[in-house]
Amino acid sequence: MYYFDNAATTKPLPEIITIMNTVTTDYFANPSSAHRLGVRSQKLLQRARQQVAELLKYKEQEVVFTSSGTESNNWVFTSVIDAQHQLRPDRNRVLLSSIEHPCVRLQKERLEQKGYQVEMISVDEKGMIDLGELKNALNEDVLLISTILVNNEVGTIQPMEEISALLVQYPEVIWHVDGVQGVTTQFHHLTHPRIDLLSLSGHKFHSIRGAGLLTIRERVARQSLLLGGGQELGLRSSTENLAAIVCFSKALRLAYENQQETKERLNSYRQQIDEALKEEGWTIFGDTNNVSEHIICAALPPVPGEVLIHAFGEEDVFVSTTSACSSRKHQTHSTLSAMKVSTAISNSAIRISLAKTTTQSDVDYLIKTIQKVSRSFNTLTQKGE
Repeated sequence: MYYFDNAATTKPLPEIITIMNTVTTDYFANPSSAHRLGVRSQKLLQRARQQVAELLKYKEQEVVFTSSGTESNNWVFTSVIDAQHQLRPDRNRVLLSSIEHPCVRLQKERLEQKGYQVEMISVDEKGMIDLGELKNALNEDVLLISTILVNNEVGTIQPMEEISALLVQYPEVIWHVDGVQGVTTQFHHLTHPRIDLLSLSGHKFHSIRGAGLLTIRERVARQSLLLGGGQELGLRSSTENLAAIVCFSKALRLAYENQQETKERLNSYRQQIDEALKEEGWTIFGDTNNVSEHIICAALPPVPGEVLIHAFGEEDVFVSTTSACSSRKHQTHSTLSAMKVSTAISNSAIRISLAKTTTQSDVDYLIKTIQKVSRSFNTLTQKGE
């Protein structure tokens, strides 16, 4: 099996599985319980929060665990934004980049129904946010902006420093960053001090599913997502998924410690894959100088993406269409559409995504498969079949 769908989910590392089993077995008590076992679980939860806070350069009380990146993103737009608006009732404009993940992009209609004015900031043909348009859109009426760090479909890295520079004149504007795809090779961007709200998801960096994160700076107004027992600083009630949270903390630390080696190795792999795709006539999306090393989006028109996926699957190579969320729903590729890519080409797009666990032998086999699949379809096209 040759797995290249890591942007959808990564395989948990062996040490993470060990931690999951240990915590599940030895720390099964509810962290809210007052007895000794509960206190023991609570201390483990506190250590996990402390480690995450140190890695991301936040205060412990600014780190809140959720169940997923989608939940974290939704929390921003269903609760946090309303609390902030109560503090700043004169501000009702929200700016979103046009290449956000669906769990952010689809908030537009809901926000408008609540009275917010939502504007989508366009991107260029490489998937980079239009800084000029963003600059013109910023004013004293803007309450919040949301930008994805690494696009989940194409892998484009948004210009964090440039966006931050534009916000210097608007210190009251809240900046939310979807950093879910950023942990693999862009960890340094996650610690940018101007970011007010940051969303992460553990299963994107070799942890288990069930733990996400929303960091909330103290200057941001807070509003609870779930009411009940008062867990997670009173902001998200429900018994904590302690095993998933501890695994999240460990996996984040490993990603941080291994960042440079992973980044350099995946950059080498990406260059090899890009070269193979170009030699076989594929169209590669995004600026190769400004994309994350772990996501490659390419098309071989006129072959449909679903057909390409099955062809790779026949060779035991697992890739996806541009987003796992839309793979089985045959939805349009929102990022490529925002990049003004024609439907005829975008319908052929697939995503190849790497991870810390990807090896040179995996890449060698992938390249051979790219050659085999490409040539088989090119032969059929030439024959007019």
